[in-house]
This record gives sequence, structure tokens and C-alpha cells, in this order.
Amino acid sequence: MKKVAVVAGGYSSEYPISVQSGRLLVEEVSKAGYEVYLVEISPQGWFVHLTSDKRITIDRSDFSFNNHGKSIRFDAIVMAIHGTPGEDGKLQGYFDLLNIPYTCCGVLASAVTFNKHACKLFARQIGIDTADSLILRKGDFFSTQKIIEQVGLPCFVKPTESGSSFGVSKVTHAHQLSDAIVKAFEESNEVLIEKFISGTEVTCGMVSFPEGDLIFPITEVISKKEFFDFEAKYTSGLSEEITPARIDEYMTLLVQNATQKLYHALGCKGITRTDFIISDGKAYLLEVNTVPGMSPHSIIPKQLQTMGITVAEMYDRLLKNICTKR
Repeated sequence: MKKVAVVAGGYSSEYPISVQSGRLLVEEVSKAGYEVYLVEISPQGWFVHLTSDKRITIDRSDFSFNNHGKSIRFDAIVMAIHGTPGEDGKLQGYFDLLNIPYTCCGVLASAVTFNKHACKLFARQIGIDTADSLILRKGDFFSTQKIIEQVGLPCFVKPTESGSSFGVSKVTHAHQLSDAIVKAFEESNEVLIEKFISGTEVTCGMVSFPEGDLIFPITEVISKKEFFDFEAKYTSGLSEEITPARIDEYMTLLVQNATQKLYHALGCKGITRTDFIISDGKAYLLEVNTVPGMSPHSIIPKQLQTMGITVAEMYDRLLKNICTKR
């Protein structure tokens, strides 16, 4: 029986969401017939959970652990860390050095997509629409007046390297801008300030196998708050997610084609989820998620359910694919 580590936690504000995803994936991957362990990475250390009250330290030299004198090594990794070091390519480089296959994107695709500014620049080069924006780095002098002249109001202020809408603000008045920038810098060393585009928010999952691409149904996201922030994402009743999205066939194909184009141009692997705003017949890229949420509140499990595919079946297919290549 193949031994699989579901790696969750991380060093960012998304830690609790990642742990939720990890626990769900342990249950689902176990159903597919694998020997599955939850490995939690945190600033306090790297641990494998054997029972609810027993955990053992991971040996970082080879990502193994010792249980009753026996060294346990993993055949594959299911990545469930949202944020650093699992979604930005750092752990992927580590696993590449150890020759342990994993179910998500590699180093380059992870690093590019994790940085919202870099991902937007990449997307523009291949003809994907993006909102006008500018970048600030810690220590830069900035003029709120010049920022507003460039991107207008309202605008969004976002950490370039953060997920789950942590540190994101919608700014509607000039006096709010400085505080929003300070808030975003608490999550990242770079801040993206983006022109507000009014439209319909949608998101599209996909995965590629040797036999072909599987593009998921598009989900329409409706927030009952100012935007789809952390509270709206994870609080029951504050958002509505409609799958399939209530958009026409032309826009459906446009979003799915843009998702597929980005996936292959970036060299993605595993399941991704790409977010867009639809406005005036165009699909503007918001971001590419290379380790999308798998918690009970998350969109990808719901998209899979719409297709009649269980999370267990999907990860069985992913694991068989990466283990065969080893």
C-alpha cells in the first residue's frame, strides 16, 4: 500500500484553512486505498500526526519519521498548504531534491502564480485581460494622490503574496488608502493596487492528465459583503456560490479557454482554480490558485460534485499518475 503524506499548515495567515483542507484530504485519500498521514508544518516544527494526541517529528533530511524503531518514508505528497511554504514553490523544490512526487504545480509555476503582480504580467504576455494596477514595495515612497490618478477609485489594495483575501481592502475614499496599504504590508513585502472592475466574479477549476484536460464547471461567486473577503468565504450565509455559473455559452468558453491557456503556459500540474471578473464581454484575471481549498466550504469539491466525481476518486487518479512517472 502506497504511503501518502497530506502536508498542511504553513507559515501564513491561511494556516487554519490549510489544516481544514488537510483533514478533509486525509479522509478522502484514505477512502481511495492509501496509507495516509497528516503532516503539519508550522513555525513550531514539522510533525506527523499518528493519533489525535500523538505526533512525531519529521526528519527534514529525507522527510521521514521513526515509529517504534521503524523508519517510515512517503511514496507521494498531497499538498494542502495554502500560502508559504507550500503554494510558493519552496516545498516543491525540497521534494524535488528528495525525488518525492507531489500532486500540485512545480517550483516555477507555483512561484509565478503565488505573486499576484508577476502572474498578472505573465497573463498579459499571453493575451489574458487584467485590471490596471501598480506595485508598491516596503520602503517605497508613495503618494496617495498619484495612486488614485493612476488606478482611480474605488480600487483594491492586495498583498501580492497572500490568499483567502487576508490583507485585502476595497478603498472607496482617498483617506482610506494609506491604512489599506499598511494592512496589506502586514501580509506581504509587496502590495498590489488594482483598479476596481464592476462585474460578475467567477472561478474555474481544471486538471490535466496524460489522456487530456478536465475543465470543471464554472462557479459564480456572489458576496453579501463589499467583496468576497475572508469572512464571506468562510461564514455560512455571507456568500452564494452557483455552479454552473449563470453566464452565456460565449463567456463560459472564454473563461474556460483562458483557464486552460494559463494552466499550460505556466506549466501547471494537478488541480488549479483560476478566478476572474467578467465585465463588458471580457474576463479579467484575478488570480491563479495552485493549491485551492479543499475544506467543506471550498469551491473545488463542489465543482467536482457537480461533475459526479468524488474528491477520493480525483486524488486517486492524481496519485496514480504521479507515482507511475516516478
